[in-house]
Amino acid sequence: MELKEKESILSVKELHFTYPRGKTEVLRGISCDIKKGERVAILGSNGAGKSTFFSLITGLTGNYKGSITLNNNEIREMNRYQIAQYISFVPQKHEPLFPFSVKDFIMMGRYSKIDALGNPTKEDIDAVMRAAEETGAIRYIDRPYNELSGGEIQLAIISRALAQETEILILDEPNNHLDFKNQFTVFNLICDISKKRNVTLIMSLHNPNDVLLFSEKAIVFNNGVVAANGLVSEILNTKLLSEVFGVNAVCIEQNGYKAFLPHSLAKIEN
Repeated sequence: MELKEKESILSVKELHFTYPRGKTEVLRGISCDIKKGERVAILGSNGAGKSTFFSLITGLTGNYKGSITLNNNEIREMNRYQIAQYISFVPQKHEPLFPFSVKDFIMMGRYSKIDALGNPTKEDIDAVMRAAEETGAIRYIDRPYNELSGGEIQLAIISRALAQETEILILDEPNNHLDFKNQFTVFNLICDISKKRNVTLIMSLHNPNDVLLFSEKAIVFNNGVVAANGLVSEILNTKLLSEVFGVNAVCIEQNGYKAFLPHSLAKIEN
């Protein structure tokens, strides 16, 4: 069933998760609703549960309590192939081990579309080249993937996700290990593509200023629970940053832009 604009595409209800042999719940009662076409930031400090949340909503990890529905289907009842029809995932870390060409690497994003014994069709090749054109990876499409720079690798990984042609694009800290320019380039690129393709964009972020620039909605994690959930303009403030990050900050506004500047550590009350 095709969803209409702003209908829920991913719904999480009372999600609880504990790692095997773990004694403490990593996620406790997480509930959120993400609609088609939204740009959503998952914000929180290290260890807040963001990466675990991504592992669960992409089907990489199971054995959770509660409900995760993807296009009205419970994700624990879907196989990897079915999930890949809806979700493409850009991981936080990726080590290029083999000298695939960039074109062949991007083609891996088509695995859910290609028959196990079949060869790529013209449609598959067109999807790969279109994704490479959109990200700029077309400039080095024939180069060995393991010889690329960090910024080039990130664009190739995003191209692979786009070639998958899904309704949801999930990125776990997409600015990780990128310099100042490449961080902005990558964020600006994926936001433009999400608008152009009407793709739901979900990003795990550390910096609240990135959230201000590139997201319309935020779900803020703090110690395994949702501390805030809503429009960025309504929920992101200095009080929330103090509670979540333990940092006192001032909010600066100029020429229509807003940013948070940390100035001291917040006092921890016993």
